[in-house]
Amino acid sequence: MSERWRWLDWLRVLAMGTIFLFHSSRPFAPPPWHVMNSTMDLGFTLFDAFISGWIMPLFFVISGIAVYSSMRKRSGSASQFLKDRFLRLMIPFLSVGLLIVLSVNAYYDAIFHGNFTGDFLSFYLGPYFTRFFPFDLNFSSTYFANSNQGIYLWYLFWLFVFSLATFPFFKSLAKEVNRDRLSKLYDACNRQGGILLLAIPLIIVNIAAVPPYFIFPSGYGGWKLPAYLALFIIAYVMASSPRFEESIKRNRKIGLILGIVVFALLIGLLAAVPDILSNSSYYILVSVLWGLNGWCWVTAILGFGCKHLSFDHKYLNAMNELVLPFYILHQSVIVAIAFYVVGLNLIVIEKYLLIVLASFPIIAALLYPISKINLLRFLFGMRMKKRSS
Repeated sequence: MSERWRWLDWLRVLAMGTIFLFHSSRPFAPPPWHVMNSTMDLGFTLFDAFISGWIMPLFFVISGIAVYSSMRKRSGSASQFLKDRFLRLMIPFLSVGLLIVLSVNAYYDAIFHGNFTGDFLSFYLGPYFTRFFPFDLNFSSTYFANSNQGIYLWYLFWLFVFSLATFPFFKSLAKEVNRDRLSKLYDACNRQGGILLLAIPLIIVNIAAVPPYFIFPSGYGGWKLPAYLALFIIAYVMASSPRFEESIKRNRKIGLILGIVVFALLIGLLAAVPDILSNSSYYILVSVLWGLNGWCWVTAILGFGCKHLSFDHKYLNAMNELVLPFYILHQSVIVAIAFYVVGLNLIVIEKYLLIVLASFPIIAALLYPISKINLLRFLFGMRMKKRSS
């Protein structure tokens, strides 16, 4: 990433920190999760509702922008691009993800919900691969409705699929004739409030992705899978504008204000109609508001990040490099810790802090050898270090 977009590295690191705090709070807020506390907490319920409104959209937008930067700098062949994507995403997903890390998450989930009794080794050598393996190829009508493609690592799997599916389109956008066709869109987005026009295709996709093929809220971080594809494409198109940074900085305040208003409206509707998410009469209204809410917050975060985080730091490269292995490890560690914490005689905030303060050092300890050993770096999607002569 060029010096010009150091702010994007900062946002990637901060987004990873946010999702760590978010998943640490999941035992205390609906909907049901892998490990749940006996009582729910209103504060964490509101916190989770707020974060789920934009955190995974932000990840896919950052990924779309990063793909544009990569293709712009390398302008390599399709085979080289797909090779890079496979090494970066699918090697960790298929190796340490499915074969090791996710088994911990699946084990504590099965124990907590009474679906298995016994030690971890018995679980791993037996039912993990036959009953609880978090990936299937049963392409039923509801296959795309839930994240049965790697629990929380579905993000890696579908980011790879999206990269394959969109590469020809992204390559065609690099042609001068197509850039000229997009010039009017770039001009519109650069106006005050103009970038919010890009919420329109997101909203349309959100409405069109109907049950039973896609559900809301779904297992994909509270969003429908096609919405992430729309965000990925929108981010690439947006980043290809010569005035990309100018546009997001100009629209950051209106994105923040409108995001606050729309989120407050969503909370008000949820309080007035508790079952609104499953009420078909409100399907279009919720789909519109949820899509608009997500895009407003993403726009605000990009704009304020670009405005205030465009600087380097001696630890930024190291932190940015460890975002992917941190993501791969974090939830399984949190679930394992939470399994033992939720049963303690403590108040909710004490349990939450205990999960956070116990999980983070464990993840950090695991990251140290990963960052040093080339084989582990390869398996976790990191570039291998050159050996000193």
